[in-house]
Amino acid sequence: MRLFVAMELPEDIRRLMARVQDTLRGVIDAKWVQAEQMHLTLKFLGETTDEELPEVVEALKGIRFEAVELWTEGVVCFPPHGAIRIVAAELGDGEGKCARLTAEIDRACHEVGFKLEGRKWTPHVTVGRVKSRVAGSARAAASAIAVERREFVVDEFALIESRLDRSGPEHLKVAHFGGVE
Repeated sequence: MRLFVAMELPEDIRRLMARVQDTLRGVIDAKWVQAEQMHLTLKFLGETTDEELPEVVEALKGIRFEAVELWTEGVVCFPPHGAIRIVAAELGDGEGKCARLTAEIDRACHEVGFKLEGRKWTPHVTVGRVKSRVAGSARAAASAIAVERREFVVDEFALIESRLDRSGPEHLKVAHFGGVE
């Protein structure tokens, strides 16, 4: 099964992301993520065997964290240079709680056999995947789009299975984990 660890977003934030997509449609030709599929990925595990699943769940159960306060900031494109592959809504993490949680998840998953993340993590919600090469001006235009600042709090994360088919991915929650009381 194809797994990732993520924070699910409140409904109003997903609606805001859908409005960001509407603005971006005229700027970048992309396959846009359905609002109900939007999430904040904390760790991508990839293909995971049924035998590995209990160890992953047990490792994630051991993580304790405080509720994470985030906010919407703007639009960002990945990779930061060259052809754009991902268009995302950037999130603010002023106290760094989400970054610390992500590092803890990365460490816990590494302890049960998964590779450590090699690049700097930036909190973002993928809103579109670019399929064809776009001009550099698209990056500048996308990053100039104003995104309404909206604050929100997340106090749990989930282990999610992504099933791919012709109509797109289907996300199924395998387990969820809460922070400290």
